[in-house]
Amino acid sequence: MSLRLWRKPGKILSVDGKRGYFNLAYGSDSLSQKLDVWLPEKGDGPFPVILSIHGGGFTWGDKRQSDCIEPMLEGLNRGYAVVGIEYRLTKETIFPDPVRDIKQAIKYLRANAQQLSLDDKNMIVWGGSAGGYMALMACLFEKNEYFDNEQDKNNCVSAAIRAGVSWYPITDFSTLDKQLRINSIINKFLRTESPDQNEDEYEPTDPPTQDDEFPFNDDESVCATFVGSSINELSEQVKKANPMSYIHTAMPKLLLQHGSGDEIVPMQQSIEFALAANDLCGEERVILEIIPHAIHSSLLLETKENIDRIFKFIDGVIV
Repeated sequence: MSLRLWRKPGKILSVDGKRGYFNLAYGSDSLSQKLDVWLPEKGDGPFPVILSIHGGGFTWGDKRQSDCIEPMLEGLNRGYAVVGIEYRLTKETIFPDPVRDIKQAIKYLRANAQQLSLDDKNMIVWGGSAGGYMALMACLFEKNEYFDNEQDKNNCVSAAIRAGVSWYPITDFSTLDKQLRINSIINKFLRTESPDQNEDEYEPTDPPTQDDEFPFNDDESVCATFVGSSINELSEQVKKANPMSYIHTAMPKLLLQHGSGDEIVPMQQSIEFALAANDLCGEERVILEIIPHAIHSSLLLETKENIDRIFKFIDGVIV
């Protein structure tokens, strides 16, 4: 038995002296509907684009938060523009509005790609946790009008994505607690001391909970708040919020990475999504990698070796 852990929030990065366009409004419903376009220091573009979507349990987070965007900013050294997207959190609204924000931001970027020096044919979306969920949805919602903002002047613009990278995302809200319970039983007998649980960068969840304490996702949890209903049964509202509901044969290539030690979003979320998508598509459309011992928002995903592996995937899908 141990405390569930997650990453301590990082600092907010400064954009002073950086090349790009910052705090651009892609919508008018909220001051949160803004994005940053970071450009490489050299070159005129158009640059292929990495869209960075921050995590934070749908309740907090910032497009410039270091722990959420620094892995993506490595793209600046490799010839990519990096776009940090802010979206509305649960203090303002609930599903589906935050997902609609992401779609509206993508359409805004494509509509203004020439002015922003962006190659809109090569837009890669990347996020972790809540941002990983949003990255999955961005790879699935292109032709789904449910996620359109009716007032968006760019509604006729495509929201197509070339590929996605998703870290430890939720794919089916209704199965979270069942999977966590199963893993808790397994861990009683098979747990080994993880090198990932003694780092200064982690802290207990808020509120603190033990890994065998259930329900973890009660009706007041951050996930239930985001969805707008209880998530422990597969209601129509939960189905609408589940990425599993939107898998289709035209979906782009995806790289899913998930830690085996994740006690907040269990690795089965990514496993079951990858199996379902690849079965439907008849090929390995989703590449799944399980990172041994890694907990939620783990630094083990941010090693130089893993970042190089991710950029090898990204380099391989752009045209």
